[in-house]
Amino acid sequence: MKIQQIQLRCYQLLQPGAGKDVASKYVDRFLSFLIVLAVSCSVLETMPELAPYSLHFRYTELLCVAFFSVEFLARLWTAPCKSGPDSPNKKRSRYLFSFYGLVDLFAILPFYLETWIPGLNLTFLRVVRVIRILKLSHYNSAIQDLWEAIYDERKAFLSSIYILAIALLLTSFGMYYAESAVQPEKFSSIPQAMWWSIITLTTVGYGDVSPVTAIGKLIGAATAILGVCTLALLTGIVANSFAAQMSRRRTIFEAAIRKALEDGELSLQEREVLEHLRDEYNLTREHAEAIFQKCVSERAYSHVTRSNLSD
Repeated sequence: MKIQQIQLRCYQLLQPGAGKDVASKYVDRFLSFLIVLAVSCSVLETMPELAPYSLHFRYTELLCVAFFSVEFLARLWTAPCKSGPDSPNKKRSRYLFSFYGLVDLFAILPFYLETWIPGLNLTFLRVVRVIRILKLSHYNSAIQDLWEAIYDERKAFLSSIYILAIALLLTSFGMYYAESAVQPEKFSSIPQAMWWSIITLTTVGYGDVSPVTAIGKLIGAATAILGVCTLALLTGIVANSFAAQMSRRRTIFEAAIRKALEDGELSLQEREVLEHLRDEYNLTREHAEAIFQKCVSERAYSHVTRSNLSD
């Protein structure tokens, strides 16, 4: 097998498994297991009662870092296989400085820094190691979906943030002038009053700071109501954007099925393309099958010979 074929196959294995590529799906599951194992060890090793098992945690860390290092180098090596007109070195550089590349790098960097530079702040390194959980973004599109939902509704989202900022400033100013005279230790400045405003607007309300004057209580009640309204507005914007995003995906998937059915049959290659699209859009097999049956049942596609999507 030529080196280019090996590089391409390695690239395919490291991509999220889709369609009939069972080997790629097993690689996804194995790496996901290692990520969860590494993060779990980073959490458990901070428990004093588990101190006798520190050596086991160290060996597990070493094993995980070894696999993550190989994965990082493999992704760097296979980066040129990604489609695009850029040169191989530019594609490698683009991966290295991408969100996923930086996450992969920081997943292994703390271990090597701790090994090569003794005396570093271990607490800081433990915090950085928890970033490994973001490696699951390779195989789960949750963060990307959230970002796309916010980006699609960025104008409305920014408007809500603007309203929240106004509410924060107004309530902070009001509470400072209403309470600073009777609670100078808790409302000594407007920035300190902002702490109370933030936890009240976000409906957390720790209770460590509360108004005692009549005006202060009135401002506090108004702040709580503003917080509920503003957060409901933000939640509604994101939820509606998610719903619209899923609707677009279903529409695109249905259009792909219609195009594949134009010749009256579903070839193996067409089924693989649809399966890959289903995985990419996080549609369940039942949902995809329902869309397929809907298209087949239409009069325009009554001549289709295949009864379902997966056979």
